[in-house]
Amino acid sequence: MAQEFKLELDKRTELGNQTAKQMRDKGKIPGIFYSATHDAVPFVIDRRHLHDALQSMSRVYAVTVGEEKLHVIFKEIQYHPVTEEIVHVDLFGVSLKDTITLSIPVVLDGEAAGVKTGGIMTQNITELEISCPATKVPEAVHLDVEEMEVGDSVHVYDLSIEDGEILTNPDITVVSVQAPKEEIIEEPELEEEELEGEEGEGVEGEEIPAEKGEGEGAEKPSGDSEKEEGASK
Repeated sequence: MAQEFKLELDKRTELGNQTAKQMRDKGKIPGIFYSATHDAVPFVIDRRHLHDALQSMSRVYAVTVGEEKLHVIFKEIQYHPVTEEIVHVDLFGVSLKDTITLSIPVVLDGEAAGVKTGGIMTQNITELEISCPATKVPEAVHLDVEEMEVGDSVHVYDLSIEDGEILTNPDITVVSVQAPKEEIIEEPELEEEELEGEEGEGVEGEEIPAEKGEGEGAEKPSGDSEKEEGASK
């Protein structure tokens, strides 16, 4: 199981979009906690502390709501569409006795043999949705890619986790190594006028073939005919 990370939350009493914006300007991120057995509790969390929590390898977090110690998972994280900063988080309470559904990262280990020979590696998904006991959530799914050659691919059905089930579509390609695309250099097309000009122009010094009826092989007027014309005069 991933190491447990304790979240430090402050209860939030003032609600509304304007108040939430003021909190974010002060480095606080608004959020809400809820569970099957608890009413919704609005809170704020320090932005840096939140980033530390998300960068930790923990997936189930410990919190204190009032005087009660609980465990939660991040149910939803909302990001600003332009700055991509976190603007709101939802925490969902879970029991360590429960089987829970959540997403965990896919981590690629090593450098693929196919990449070393010029191939291009593409990772299509970075997370897997899984179901497992709350006490046995893995930090991540690690995939060793060192032996992957050009043309190789790994699908979700090739992966597995201990004490749990992968819920992501098994036919999805997780990672693949492909040959680099060859650059096709197109020759510039000559305009029609240029082509016609080239066909009509002879090469300097080259003898132009005679047209039919001229030159060697053509019939010449006979001398007798000329004499007959002179006699008739």
